[in-house]
Amino acid sequence: MARRRRLEPVSDAELAAIRAEALTVGADASPRAPLGAPPLSAPIARVAADSVAAQAREIAALRADVAAVRAAADQLAQAESAGLLIECVDIADIDLDYLARDRLPRGEDDEDWRALKQSIRAHGQRTPVDLARLEGDARRYGLISGRRRIAAAQALAAETGAVAQVRALIRTPATLAQAFVGMVEENEIRAGLSYYERARVCVLAVGQGAFDSPDAALDALFAAASAPKRSKIRSFIRLVEEIGDLLRFPEEIGERLGLRLAAALKQGRGGVLRRCLGEETVGALDAAQEQAALTRCLEQGGRMIPRRRRDPQAGAERRALRPLANGGALELWLRDDRASFRLTGSLPSDLRLTEALEALARALERP
Repeated sequence: MARRRRLEPVSDAELAAIRAEALTVGADASPRAPLGAPPLSAPIARVAADSVAAQAREIAALRADVAAVRAAADQLAQAESAGLLIECVDIADIDLDYLARDRLPRGEDDEDWRALKQSIRAHGQRTPVDLARLEGDARRYGLISGRRRIAAAQALAAETGAVAQVRALIRTPATLAQAFVGMVEENEIRAGLSYYERARVCVLAVGQGAFDSPDAALDALFAAASAPKRSKIRSFIRLVEEIGDLLRFPEEIGERLGLRLAAALKQGRGGVLRRCLGEETVGALDAAQEQAALTRCLEQGGRMIPRRRRDPQAGAERRALRPLANGGALELWLRDDRASFRLTGSLPSDLRLTEALEALARALERP
């Protein structure tokens, strides 16, 4: 019967000998560098180093991607807050009466409106409308500018049965007055407003509480206009306030006729003009007939005893005389705190006179 060998724990000395032998075998098995070359690392160490380097590169790439995403998100947020981000908005969510419009509606028979509709049909809406987010409801918007584009989009959607939508820039005007300024600035560039329409928006802005007076509205809405242009708009404001309710085609009133009407109203002939307009313009079918009626009313009002106009040079002292190439002269007369100019000789064209007046206004406005 064989004897069983008794198992005993390995002593510390034996464990140290085993470890030393393993290290020796491992060293012998590791790759050796040629004579004179740097020592080679173990395969496992090299793989581990390569893995760590690859992970470092991936982490750096991820960090760069995260930074790029954050930068893009910040730019998007800034563009949205600045009103530079174009959004697609349902027209049903837009309050079209948020602001009183400066441009009077022309209707579907207007040639410009038909051209706009055809352009949107063929090429889509290229220019976004301007909207303001309404307080208390983040899903509702007020229309600042773009009423005709919305009307064209509505008409096209009605033809196809699609949901009526428009591309829009969401603005954030601080006040109602700033919203009016935005509407007027956009239409001054695009729409070619008449003097009556410019005056009308001043009056309507006061009615909506954006300004305290038509003069304050005029100064804010048309701050970039020249002094002569603002003076003409101020004259047309009188038309809007005193006889606007009797006019059917007021946007077609030209500058000269409008200023004549404003002068008659300023002279206190408003009652005569209103009575005449109430009779003469009833059957007017178009702008030409209405303007003819307005001219007849001015002539009828002219039979009133006109105010005697004082000679502006009476009692004044001539302070300057500038001869002109056409044989005439430009004179400057002063009396107390008043100054007047008189042009003698052959008159230049209306355009040249207007340019000269605007140049004089710019010179006087300089500090």
